[in-house]
Amino acid sequence: MAGTRQILQRFKATENISKVTGTMETVSAVKYRKLFNTWRESIDFYDALAQLAYLVVTAEKSIDHPLMHPNEAKTNAIIVTGSNRGLCGGYNSNVYKQVEVHANMARRFGRNLEIYAQGKKVITHLSNRKIELSGTFEEFEEVPSSQQTNEIADDFIDRFLQGKIGRLGFVYTRFFSPANQRVQTLTILPVADLIDDLTTRATVIWPWELAFEDFLLSPSPERIFDTLARMMIRTAIKGCFLEAALSEHLGRVVAMRSATDNANEMISELTQEYNRARQSQITMELLDIIGATAT
Repeated sequence: MAGTRQILQRFKATENISKVTGTMETVSAVKYRKLFNTWRESIDFYDALAQLAYLVVTAEKSIDHPLMHPNEAKTNAIIVTGSNRGLCGGYNSNVYKQVEVHANMARRFGRNLEIYAQGKKVITHLSNRKIELSGTFEEFEEVPSSQQTNEIADDFIDRFLQGKIGRLGFVYTRFFSPANQRVQTLTILPVADLIDDLTTRATVIWPWELAFEDFLLSPSPERIFDTLARMMIRTAIKGCFLEAALSEHLGRVVAMRSATDNANEMISELTQEYNRARQSQITMELLDIIGATAT
């Protein structure tokens, strides 16, 4: 049995760990609630975008726009977002695996792959794996501002229209609900794939509920769609960063709560072990005293 001094040292170390993990859980829980409220408030806006997108794709006269169709470029681009800090369970490792899938598929089909990363953990991991990055986003911590989002989106839109990239994907941990988060790649460009995602994630849209012909449009549908498509791309990019940050903090809350519970359980076990060791020590001291008295 370990001595009382060693047990006390382990007890204090475990108690300190419990305080740290408990504090980290509290901090991430506060950030999670704030981001969750933002995410929940944005659902109605996503639904409205989905309805507009539904009107576009179900029109009798299809809208032909360069953002709707893939081009012939041999270069694809992906944006990858992870965390700046660790201790959030398997959050980052799942993102790494998804990026490796993209890298392997690009090599298999002879495509060039440009990777743009956000998050210190992701950037460090890819650098250690000798994966070249085409760019990083370090001007914001977790979720970009509207101006930063517009700059990111407009840059990729221009490169897509110029034929420099054929597709744009976003690798992130998608937040479906507090009980369900999953790493996935959302196709941002061409917009047709993004419209599919918007219409499937939204509330149910009945086929006969809305019709393109129910509206008098001015200017033309093509000009309206250009603005709408850019809005969808900007909203999708910011939404991906938001859901990734939301999933990260939830993952950290769960991981730190588990760590705190384990530490508290270990503290309870160490307390019992200390009491037994102390009782044994007192018994030995009493026996020594009795033996000395008898002699």
